[in-house]
Amino acid sequence: MGNRRLIIVPYAYGGNTGVSIQNRGKQLTTYMKNNCTACLSTKVNVEDDVDVMLISNIEIPEPYASLLSSKGILLQICPFDKFNFGSANKVGEKIQWQLAFYKLCALSFCVRNLDYDCYCFMDSDVFVQGAFEKIWKDAEQNIMLYDINEPTDGYMVKEMQEFLHTNSYLTHFGGEFFAANKQLTEQFITGCERVYREMIDANYMTKSGDEFITSIVASRMKLKVKNAGAYIRRYWTGSYRLMCNDYEKNNIVILHMPAEKEQGIIKLYDKYISKGTVPKKQTVWKIGNFKHPSLRVRIGLFLRLLGILK
Repeated sequence: MGNRRLIIVPYAYGGNTGVSIQNRGKQLTTYMKNNCTACLSTKVNVEDDVDVMLISNIEIPEPYASLLSSKGILLQICPFDKFNFGSANKVGEKIQWQLAFYKLCALSFCVRNLDYDCYCFMDSDVFVQGAFEKIWKDAEQNIMLYDINEPTDGYMVKEMQEFLHTNSYLTHFGGEFFAANKQLTEQFITGCERVYREMIDANYMTKSGDEFITSIVASRMKLKVKNAGAYIRRYWTGSYRLMCNDYEKNNIVILHMPAEKEQGIIKLYDKYISKGTVPKKQTVWKIGNFKHPSLRVRIGLFLRLLGILK
């Protein structure tokens, strides 16, 4: 291919998605607008030797496919044939995060079929506001994952103890970001396949999604894992608000905005991305409610305070 690095945004359709989508009827449209925003904001910030790809188990519908292709985004179909636990366990309980595991399937496909020096994946509900130069330097020597700083009684910390039969407190890494060189990516995905088989053999199903697998692998490869928190942050901007103004720092490259999937990111797509333009980061901070909660959120909180809403 001639390019040294690959950034993918994985998207799977046709199963159980995460708990953060409220309007399930518009799930495909919502995620396509998120995918386009993530891919186009990435493309304008990376070097010429970096490919940006939307990889999915479905053919990307119009008008999104044409928009992405016109901006140099690669489109790749990859079947969801690995890390797929199905939609329910053996006793019929819904596997809430079924589709989240697709990113591991997509990463496995890419590292074994596409020849690059470095590989990176990101969730779709992100906006990229800076260059990847420092990320690539770190990824040449480390597996970059985002430590979300969960305490010892964190829900997934307890899950990992239960599954591994250990009293150790493993680090809970988020599933929104990964970057590493080819060799480390191959080692990482092999470790993920091992944990997947262990889960199947033990008939164990996590409630936490793909980051359950990746965090266990990270603990087993801990000397090769580095926190990517210097470059990416998870910002909660809805009724649950957890914010820091470090998004204004030049080193924060990726803004992860889970609460804006159906609000801020949709506005960014409709007003800018759909027209083939990428807004300035200051505009993203405003539309993404980084400085202040939205009027909708403030009204909701007030109504809950009055007991009108639950």
